[in-house]
Amino acid sequence: MEGLQRVGPLRAIPDTLRQLGKNPVTIISKTGIRPDILDNPENTITFTDTGKLLQACVTAAKCPHFGLLVGQQTGIADLGAVGQLMRHAPSVGRAIQDLCINQQRYVNGSVIYLRTQGQSAIWGYGIHHPNMRAIEQAYDLVTAMGLNIMRELAGLAPDQIRLARRAPDNVRPYLQVFGRSPVFDAEQTALVFSSKSLKQPVRNANSRVRADVAKYVANYWLTTQPTTRDRVVRILRARSISGDATLGAVARDLRFQTRTLNRRLREENTSFRDLRNLARLEIARQLLTGTRMRVTDIASALSYADPSVFTRAFKKWSGKSPEAWRKLAWRNVAAAAEEG
Repeated sequence: MEGLQRVGPLRAIPDTLRQLGKNPVTIISKTGIRPDILDNPENTITFTDTGKLLQACVTAAKCPHFGLLVGQQTGIADLGAVGQLMRHAPSVGRAIQDLCINQQRYVNGSVIYLRTQGQSAIWGYGIHHPNMRAIEQAYDLVTAMGLNIMRELAGLAPDQIRLARRAPDNVRPYLQVFGRSPVFDAEQTALVFSSKSLKQPVRNANSRVRADVAKYVANYWLTTQPTTRDRVVRILRARSISGDATLGAVARDLRFQTRTLNRRLREENTSFRDLRNLARLEIARQLLTGTRMRVTDIASALSYADPSVFTRAFKKWSGKSPEAWRKLAWRNVAAAAEEG
């Protein structure tokens, strides 16, 4: 199924192009995408077109950190009704959960998740739509947007910023936007902060407003309602990185018995094992293409105790070893960037 998302977080693309001295109508039109699609935040755009658009902007503006600049100009208002629900949450943790739970109402192709590890909370974002172009631009955009949201909710700053992308030649724009150097070549794109921050109250939250917005959000579906397969794919994308991506864990997230989950997946002509393999393959592809992580580290991030088992599995999935696939992928990315 083609990934689909709400336009809202992309609404700053035309202004960003203008700030860089470029004509947004000309650049967007050349991609075959209607420029006016960005006028209404409630419009939808496919992940394929999003990647195509971001790559075209990077090439035309000669700006390798274009997604970062777009994200710098976005915030909680660009999330529409779900953003309003977050703005009136009783705590930061509840606000983030609002987004994690309701993102599937307007996005099919990526996942926002919250995990706690000891004293740290990890607020992450992962794209599971396969073969998206300019995926590093999307990760930059969402990370900068997440930073703005944390500031708006409670004036918080993360302890660490992780980006599942290679370090650019010029890191200065990242220092300017983030106020610190992010961790590049990370296994996941995420903001990391103290788990105690989840209890921080949201500024100027109004419980009455929240109750009204919650009624609206409960009936809001910009995309089609997800199938069981869709829901499992989202959870696996979040859990497959250094997490518990077992049948039992996913079933608990869905509030299913394991046998019920297996039955529903069979009814949709798939299986949990196949979906987990696909999730691992897509993450491995993204990390091999977008980062300089060692193959052994990628295997570890995907919970393979033995890197050789990962290598065999990847070769079975893709027909190539991870190293060979990476070399080919890097050549293809360079060629696509030259073509624009």
